Amino acid sequence: MTRELIQRMGNESAPVIIGSGILASISQHIRRANGGKNPSKILIVSDEAVAKTWASVVEQSLKNDAAMGAEISQVSILATEPNKSAHSWSKVMDAAVRADLDRQGLIVAVGGGIVTDIAGFCAATYLRGIAWVAVPATLLGMVDAAIGGKTGMNLPLAEALGEKHWGKNLAGAFWPPSAVVADSQTLTSLSLRNFRAGLAECLKHSMLVDGSIEPLLASTLTIYTSSEPVDQWKMIDLIARSAAVKLDIVAADPREANQRMLLNLGHTFAHAIESQFSSELLHGEAVALGLVAAAAASAASGRMTAAGAGSVRDRVAALGFQVKLPQSATVETLEKAAGFDKKRVEGSLTLILPKTGGGADIVRQADPELLRVGLRSIGAVDSV
Repeated sequence: MTRELIQRMGNESAPVIIGSGILASISQHIRRANGGKNPSKILIVSDEAVAKTWASVVEQSLKNDAAMGAEISQVSILATEPNKSAHSWSKVMDAAVRADLDRQGLIVAVGGGIVTDIAGFCAATYLRGIAWVAVPATLLGMVDAAIGGKTGMNLPLAEALGEKHWGKNLAGAFWPPSAVVADSQTLTSLSLRNFRAGLAECLKHSMLVDGSIEPLLASTLTIYTSSEPVDQWKMIDLIARSAAVKLDIVAADPREANQRMLLNLGHTFAHAIESQFSSELLHGEAVALGLVAAAAASAASGRMTAAGAGSVRDRVAALGFQVKLPQSATVETLEKAAGFDKKRVEGSLTLILPKTGGGADIVRQADPELLRVGLRSIGAVDSV
């Protein structure tokens, strides 16, 4: 019960293995990704929530392979947006030093997108770059965060915006994993809220390229909430089809010079929202709000009808997401946070706006009023 995709970034390629129960054979996937050789040493980086579960499964699986022979160390971090920071980066780097990883060493990241982003960034910067393998343990990680080669961490914006504000992924590197091993069985331990968060990225991919993904979202959510055993094959199908959308776009534009920006649909809004509500919202929940805001902005620009924007809002709500901010926020504060978006050029924002019928436009030097329209649509208010 396995599907395999290929992640292509320029001249580099890596397998993306999606299946059920495949952590038991992770040493084979690591060896294959390493040109048939075993790494000298391995550092497993995990979310504290899975350190004693899936990270331990990975560690035991590696130890069970007598041919592996590598020394194995483990470090865990608290996987929250405020903790996706230099503190966590430093903690992992210290662990790499203590483990005495050399350039033939390997970092294995087990957890959600925060863990794979931090661990991947550590791999990119430790000894000027060592190999790493992503083992996403959330739906969002499997279909988005762990694939595509982006790694990074947040930076504080306290001086610009006040305490508790973070700039999303303002430090980072393109450093693709040698392999991605996505075991659908890890999803069975997620809370409903965390599972649902991943559906926002699947919906984004459906809106961009493959409308046939969307019917799978509600049915997969029903499967997940049922008292019956999870249908692993249907879960694998959703993961593979959604991940394939991102992988195809990344292959055409690995460094986000142009078309890869489409994958940021909803994210300019989402990152601004997260700068203020990182403790209240999961990333996927912010993306869901961002899709609603982007649709409203698109309607204001004439790219989408008002009915189309309303349909996006309804589809987001039908998956159980909130379509309004969890607390009051001003348009001015969120607009200022959006000004730190990585896609800005000479102070001008680039917005990704969905179109009626599917797809999206990359709108460079976007009219700031479109951003404000989108923010108002999800409950932000103008300063008095």
